[in-house]
Amino acid sequence: MLSYALKRITRSWKLFAALALGMTLAATFFGGINVAADTVGKQALDAQLANTPVDMQLRDFSVDGGKSLSSSVQGLVSNLQKIDGVVSAEPVGTSNLFIPFNASSSIIVTSSITVTGIQDASALYQHMTLVSGSRTLHANEMLINSDSQQAQNFPVNRRITYTLYTNSSKKYNVTLTVVGSVSLDTVAVNTLGIGYYYPPFPGNPGLTTPNQQASILIVSWEQTFLPVLAKNYNSFSTGNFSRFYSISAQVNVYLDRARLISPFAIESSISTIQQIDARISNLALQYGFSPNDNLLGQLQAFSSTIFSLRLTFTAVSIPVFFMAWYVGRTVSQSSFNLRRKEIGLLLTRGFTRGQLVRHFITEGLMVGLVAGLAGIALAYVLNPLFLQVLGSSSGATAILTSDTAIITIIFTLVLTLFAILAPARQAVAMDPAQALKGYVYLEETRPIRKRGAILALTLGAYQLITLAIGINYMNIGRYVYNANFLLVLFLIIAAVLSFALSFIGPFLFLYGAAQLSTGLAERFHKKFSRISRWIIGDVAALASKSVFRNPRRVAALVFIVALIVGYSIWVIGDLASQQDYNYRQAEVAVGSDIRLSGISSIANATMIANKLQTWGNITGATAESDFSGTATAGGIQIKAIDPLTWRQGAYYEPGWFTGDVNAVFTTMAGNNHTMVLDHGVASYYSFGIGTTIVLYYRSINASVISYFGPDYSQSSGGPFGRSFSPEGWSFIPIGLIRPNATLFNPTNIVLAKASPNVSLTQLALSLQAAYPSLTITTAQVATQGVPGVINVGTQNVLRLGTAFAALAASIGYREREKEITMVSVRGLSYRQLAGLLITEFLPLVIFALILATIVGLIVVWGDALGQNSLNQNYLQILAARRVVFPLWASANILVIVALVLIGVFLPALTAARKDLSKMSRTVRFA
Repeated sequence: MLSYALKRITRSWKLFAALALGMTLAATFFGGINVAADTVGKQALDAQLANTPVDMQLRDFSVDGGKSLSSSVQGLVSNLQKIDGVVSAEPVGTSNLFIPFNASSSIIVTSSITVTGIQDASALYQHMTLVSGSRTLHANEMLINSDSQQAQNFPVNRRITYTLYTNSSKKYNVTLTVVGSVSLDTVAVNTLGIGYYYPPFPGNPGLTTPNQQASILIVSWEQTFLPVLAKNYNSFSTGNFSRFYSISAQVNVYLDRARLISPFAIESSISTIQQIDARISNLALQYGFSPNDNLLGQLQAFSSTIFSLRLTFTAVSIPVFFMAWYVGRTVSQSSFNLRRKEIGLLLTRGFTRGQLVRHFITEGLMVGLVAGLAGIALAYVLNPLFLQVLGSSSGATAILTSDTAIITIIFTLVLTLFAILAPARQAVAMDPAQALKGYVYLEETRPIRKRGAILALTLGAYQLITLAIGINYMNIGRYVYNANFLLVLFLIIAAVLSFALSFIGPFLFLYGAAQLSTGLAERFHKKFSRISRWIIGDVAALASKSVFRNPRRVAALVFIVALIVGYSIWVIGDLASQQDYNYRQAEVAVGSDIRLSGISSIANATMIANKLQTWGNITGATAESDFSGTATAGGIQIKAIDPLTWRQGAYYEPGWFTGDVNAVFTTMAGNNHTMVLDHGVASYYSFGIGTTIVLYYRSINASVISYFGPDYSQSSGGPFGRSFSPEGWSFIPIGLIRPNATLFNPTNIVLAKASPNVSLTQLALSLQAAYPSLTITTAQVATQGVPGVINVGTQNVLRLGTAFAALAASIGYREREKEITMVSVRGLSYRQLAGLLITEFLPLVIFALILATIVGLIVVWGDALGQNSLNQNYLQILAARRVVFPLWASANILVIVALVLIGVFLPALTAARKDLSKMSRTVRFA
């Protein structure tokens, strides 16, 4: 049987070409995702561990100084290096010096400073770049990190004397000489534990430009730290503790990561590291050191990350795998229908139906094996494409592991088996006498089963309706969880069902609609054929007749095209909406592209804004003063703005202001006693237009001329009752508080908009250099990384899936080769034959596109409503998620539609231009 299957495949390879192509595409995609995941996983692991230079830190419980510290560290390091898997171990000592003695240096340092001792042969010297002086350390010599805040106070050759108090009666002086200034890279900074300072700006997220590194003095472990700092140290000193210096020691342990850690077998790597950690910890405790692991937690987090990456991509790729199965099943039906005579002959020669099924399965598995091997090869060759899909850096080397190869082959075999099993059973169930008649249309005798299609359509329609009207059971449950038990149980079941249908509901609707709408598609096709008669004549009637007698082919084509286009609209629309939402949230949180804070007065803020308006990479800047109202409706958040420049420098949307926004700002510019009131406050307290709002008792007030933002007064509170708290913003002209700014103690800021294509990071650095005392915040963090790895990958999944549309269309042409040949030899020209085939499929594609557009837009709309229903923060309500299709999104969808059209119609043009000699051969051997 095996030899016969092999001969059948090699001699009639065209019958199996479509199935092999479909399975190869699926195997290529599946293998490519896993190969790319492995490659990106290794890069991610290397990048993650690059910020963790020390694998384990062993800290001394209690340092007594002197010989005790030296001997314990020496013994621990010596025994650590005997453990298999440990590359090296280095001691590091730390001392915080207080209240320096003012000697010849004439330097007064009021805060403590950290002194760190490292070995003379430490690997850390490889991560230091000499800026000035010498990097070689001797006794009582030190290095200063050049990027620190106090580096300018420690020039080379400067001598600094500290008075060290060891107890209430003893003290001694230590004189340290600065011999060099070094720049530390990331490894050195992380190893030595040097921190950065981020000046706080309460209540406002965003990227805040950090100040410089904290200062650190580096001394020799052997020549300075042990014999000088640790020699007379006594941890049980008495007296005024603030006068004493502290000291600590630790041993940094470095493991053989290249040998012990593999991103492709992360679980076994974790087990190996745990065993080594246990031996290190046991040894450390014997010497009085406390172990602290830096590696295991990151490996465990990485394990879940790489698993989540593969799981997520597998989930978003289900439509592609489903199309591979669906096309493979259709291909198998067509193939077995073309082999009716062969099946009849084999049955009459004594083959049992079970033997035939096993024979067909053997053929399919052989095709699947070849497709799996080809898919692995293509996945490896096309790895750069998949790396781009996953957002990997360029130049990465493809990594194909044996596990990935085996899993890909198994996946392809299983998918092929499921694709051919049902058609094979249907084929062998034919009566031998009927089978010997030759080729017939399967659709003539097997009508479409409607029960499953009705169920799929019902479930899909239920999900689309809940999405369209914005029903969110999780949000409802927050308010009724303490209600009737049966109601709570119903909501739980509904929430679980809705969660499951959120992934498959649209696909179920498309499948059910495609199966049940064949009649509607036929009527649509019949009307369309009337138009096509003007182009190709009465031959168009043949196209309608072919469609009417092949409802299964109609349903298959409509479903596949609708699935590809509907899925693309869904994913790309969600991506565009989420990207727009993230960008707007970042802008609203910061106030504009860039915010400058820490400004002392309104006058200074105005002066800075005026200067920034002259910068070539800034399109607008404005001063703003924020404070909380203290009189009427106390607690409202008020922004005092310059009406003439605020819209040029701040981020806003015209729909946030009621009425004509131009008229509102014109009124504010002409009258300082005007106000745009928070809509939620106005609604809750019934403050109408013209109401006078007192800002500071009787002396300062403003009249309401407009409202700002959404009316959130009805949504405040929780499941235990309603309570209102002002969360929105109100606006007044800055001229109203300028004469009496001290009464309100406002926070003065400057908002600036960057020119197009200007890097916010570079602009922030320029602003920090120009205004070093201010805090610079950008809106860049929340928008970086969008669309992100998964969203970008999903778009490429869609483009890959368009190949299945071409395959599905070519099936019909291969199955109807005899029909096309007979029509051609009857005298139809190439234009007429091509027009006939295109006319047959074009109305169906148009019908599928309409269906897909409706479903895709409903899902995108529902996803936006679902997210907005869960958002309770004022900024999330103010800049709520919306449905947008920017130019790049529309272009992507149009490209996918164009690829679908090419995939459907290109086989038609190819089939119509068939060589006359091949036609005659087809007729002769039919």
